Amino acid sequence: MGREAFEVLQGGVMKRKMKRRMGLFIDATGLDRATRRLERKVDLSRLVSGLTSGIKLEVARYYCLIPHEDDARQFAFLDAVERAGIEVITKRLPPKGVKRQVSMDVHIASDIISFCYGHFEKKEELAKAVPDQTVQQASGAAAEGAAPEPAVKAVARPVQRIVTAVCPSRELSYALYVASQLGAETSLADFGLYGASDGWKGVERWIDLSTSETIWR
Repeated sequence: MGREAFEVLQGGVMKRKMKRRMGLFIDATGLDRATRRLERKVDLSRLVSGLTSGIKLEVARYYCLIPHEDDARQFAFLDAVERAGIEVITKRLPPKGVKRQVSMDVHIASDIISFCYGHFEKKEELAKAVPDQTVQQASGAAAEGAAPEPAVKAVARPVQRIVTAVCPSRELSYALYVASQLGAETSLADFGLYGASDGWKGVERWIDLSTSETIWR
């Protein structure tokens, strides 16, 4: 990222002109298949920490298909996922004998686009109140009979949204492309390197998780 993305403050301190907010979208099916193949287990809290790298996390979701019959071990695992600070989105598989294709792709794609439009941003961050000092000056002037000066609201810095998809299916390639067209930075994290030649358009950053030694249990 070039120097044009920063402003120089007093003392030579550099500050980003835009806030950075990340949306982390984890496809549990893809992640499980990859780690089974490697015969290793991921520590999700470490995975999140490694992918955010200090960027404020606006939303983190783990999209999981669960058995039609309740499984105590499955729910115990999902409780651990939530304790790692990740919201769990589930969808039940059909009962045995019923052949029906089930995936979480529509859920993930919808959430990626919603994130790009700021729908996960907290209400208190959206509402930018008038600074207290300005309010006091206005009320004081009114008490003395003078016309109060127009209140000036604080100007919020623009937000750069970063979409990071973990082990997504190729059905999500269009959602990531649309996210890039909406101005989001797009990252794909998986166990292996891909590229635009693999059908992924609009992905700006490729993260090979297989080279990391910090995300494992």
